[in-house]
Amino acid sequence: MKNFLFVLLLLSLSINGSIHETEYFNNLADAQFGHPKKVEVELNEKTSKGMLFNYYGYLPYWTDTLAYANFDYELLTHVAYFSVELNTDGSIGSVPNPSRFTKIYSECHKRGVRVHMTFTLFGSTSVSNLLNSKTARNSAVSSIIDFVNAYSIEGANIDFEYVTASVKDSFSLFIQNLADSLHLISSGRKELYIAMPAVPSWYPGYDYASLSDDADGLFIMGYDYHYSGSGEAGPVAPTFNSSFWGYYAVNTTVGDYFDYGAKRDKVILGVPYYGYDWPTLSDALKSSTTGSGTAVLFKNAKTNALSYGYEFDANSKTPYYNYFSASWHQCWYDDSVSITEKLEIAVDSSLQGAGCWALGYDDGEDDLWNAIRSSMQRVPAENHFVVRVVNPTLNVREGPSTAYRVLNTANAGDEFVAFDFDGYWYKIYYPALSFPYYAYIYGGDGLSVKYMDGDNFSPVVKVTASLLNVRSGPSTSYPILTQIAEGQCFAVESLSGDWAKIILPDSNSRGWVSYFSYTDYFSDISLLNDCFFGIDSLVYQDTLDAGSSCTLRFFLENSGFVSADSLLKAKLSTHSFFFDLETWDDSQISSTSGYNILPGQSGIRTIILKAGIPSKDTLVTEKLVLERKSDEASDTLEVEIFIRKEGSGKSEERIELNMPDKKEERYSIYDITGRMVFSKDGSFNRKDVPLGNGVYFLILASGRDIIKKKIFLVR
Repeated sequence: MKNFLFVLLLLSLSINGSIHETEYFNNLADAQFGHPKKVEVELNEKTSKGMLFNYYGYLPYWTDTLAYANFDYELLTHVAYFSVELNTDGSIGSVPNPSRFTKIYSECHKRGVRVHMTFTLFGSTSVSNLLNSKTARNSAVSSIIDFVNAYSIEGANIDFEYVTASVKDSFSLFIQNLADSLHLISSGRKELYIAMPAVPSWYPGYDYASLSDDADGLFIMGYDYHYSGSGEAGPVAPTFNSSFWGYYAVNTTVGDYFDYGAKRDKVILGVPYYGYDWPTLSDALKSSTTGSGTAVLFKNAKTNALSYGYEFDANSKTPYYNYFSASWHQCWYDDSVSITEKLEIAVDSSLQGAGCWALGYDDGEDDLWNAIRSSMQRVPAENHFVVRVVNPTLNVREGPSTAYRVLNTANAGDEFVAFDFDGYWYKIYYPALSFPYYAYIYGGDGLSVKYMDGDNFSPVVKVTASLLNVRSGPSTSYPILTQIAEGQCFAVESLSGDWAKIILPDSNSRGWVSYFSYTDYFSDISLLNDCFFGIDSLVYQDTLDAGSSCTLRFFLENSGFVSADSLLKAKLSTHSFFFDLETWDDSQISSTSGYNILPGQSGIRTIILKAGIPSKDTLVTEKLVLERKSDEASDTLEVEIFIRKEGSGKSEERIELNMPDKKEERYSIYDITGRMVFSKDGSFNRKDVPLGNGVYFLILASGRDIIKKKIFLVR
């Protein structure tokens, strides 16, 4: 019974036609046919898009050129003009609205977007007639090659709807021959993409594994799950399967493609920029339709939903709206929320990318472009810093928690370039050929957990080529290990001529790149970043004997993008009474020592204070600030120590908090569980607090002002 229903649905789709076929014929009356004017605009391959995945957009011939100005070409890698018809004898028709093709060709090439022509053949009988004839197949290959050459485009898209099981082998052979011809074309390798059905089990005429081997991309038409002729209204592209709507949905489609043998790096997930408005019996979900659905473009659906009431179906994760006009109507469509979910499926599944039917259907709205940008574009990082593994081994993961898959294990001493952090998880570059483009590694909090520290002195290369080979040795005669992509940065271990030995997180090894021509080289990447440390507290002795020393500890939070290192210095506003000849640079500046605190971490740096020889017992107050390479790296704090001319009595360790003033009237201390452990009126003083070492939270109240601080108590 289940298979019988599939056959009925397939027959219905053949009769009604896909959205591609229906709209192609619906707009023919307004089309002009002819031959495009050839424009000599070379593809600007140097344009940097920063896309982690391909984004492949169909552009229908009926979309007006005014809409082209609204395309975000930075987010497009391919545009497939739709379309030129193939005849059953293998010849091809003219181009509909050829001036539009010429226009988009020019706009795309200037911006580094590849242009394909879509070649269509609709109706299973017509498809079978062409594929059953070797002569017609060969003629079709020749016609397509001639077109690609004549107009200097980057490839072809084949949209046959639909291929039956009887011509499965013939279709595979046709695609194989066409792919070989395009790949070996004398003017340079061209690409071949194929429009593919949403549900593999409904279309046994496609050899998914074979087509995946030969073509450069399989564009899943991930829509029309409910189509114009559906007997019930429902999601055009259900994002997830559910007991309510059934098994078939975008997420199961992607999984089924893998089960049928398609390769991940060949699959493009197509998403709909349209919906269907059906007349229905009621406004209930799964209401029966009383007529055919009408396609509604995204922009119109968005506007209508604001008027009629936006609804979001939790089962399919897609939006819809209802309204009454002579009868009930339901319109199901996709918006930025549901399309973002679909793009995340493409990203999480490591597909080649995603795409849409069809460009221009958003008509100036930026919602869908923003969804692409947030999911699929690499935004160039402004800040980079080197992280160094100090643990014996450390996992490299897909995401910022232990719930994510382990990609590899790094060893102590390995250095990677990070450009962001999530908590104490650091985002590092991962070779583009290995996927993903980046990975995460856990650094610890810098106080109790220290898995990584920072290194500002390790040189770094930043890739300027679109893809750069990484080899096992310093010349092109060595085998290629992997590839790294434009904008990625890697730590350099050594140089040999024009070659740099970089550290790879994907293989726990080293590799060589030709850095002189294809990268920017930075010997000190810290110069490119802001350096600032929030000083939570200073800890030091409140009393010193003349000539004696103590350690001053800075409890810091690194809020910049430069790791703490030996160049981080404490500078006093005057020639210091605490100058230590052995450890200070001069009488005003002391280098700090301690853990190299990473951006986002907390940690401790120290200096030595040595009391001078006063003529009498003296309270010495001095101001200090942290700086690195003469740039201020903290706010100003005070150090206040009582110096005894002759030793007597005890000294206590004192905490000076980084507070705007010292007019607190009451303070309370809480442990890390949130339990209050101490409270007192007056100014905070460490010696008054009967608590052991640890991390606490201090709340100070002064009038109406409440100030909260994390403090570190150390005796």
